[in-house]
Amino acid sequence: MEKTPNYSEKKQRSIIEFLVVVVIIAIMMKLLIDVFFSQQAKITNTAFVGLAQSFTSKVNVIHGQWLMDKQPSTVVLNRLDSKVKEFIHVNNMGWVDNEHASLACHQIWQQTLAMPLHVVKSKVIAIEIKNKAIKNGRLCRYSIANGQSFDYRSDTGKVKQVN
Repeated sequence: MEKTPNYSEKKQRSIIEFLVVVVIIAIMMKLLIDVFFSQQAKITNTAFVGLAQSFTSKVNVIHGQWLMDKQPSTVVLNRLDSKVKEFIHVNNMGWVDNEHASLACHQIWQQTLAMPLHVVKSKVIAIEIKNKAIKNGRLCRYSIANGQSFDYRSDTGKVKQVN
């Protein structure tokens, strides 16, 4: 005849079962958090690459408009969906630039993309890199916290991914 478990044995078994369930839930939560953060990083990287491509396209559109408008110092772009006009300062070679020395790269970003220096939830840092090889322009580097960045040269209009 089997002996029925007493109260203390039942209590011990239910505490052990509870602890096993808590450990399983903790492991599942850790896996879920890891997946979430890895996907968030991938989303941020993909969005930043997309912004770099948009930046490149817009710089080329502005340069093309500069050529068609007989090389003015300010290019005027009309938005397709409204009557809003964008006034973009360009240098004498027709590439997006800014006359002001301070925050020039920040202002180039603003003129080109018309959006804040953010991608997803990451802040974009805009810095000007002094380079003696660049005589008639500036080198701007736009980067995010994970080290991904791209450079823009206002003397040639080139946008290049940096690793």
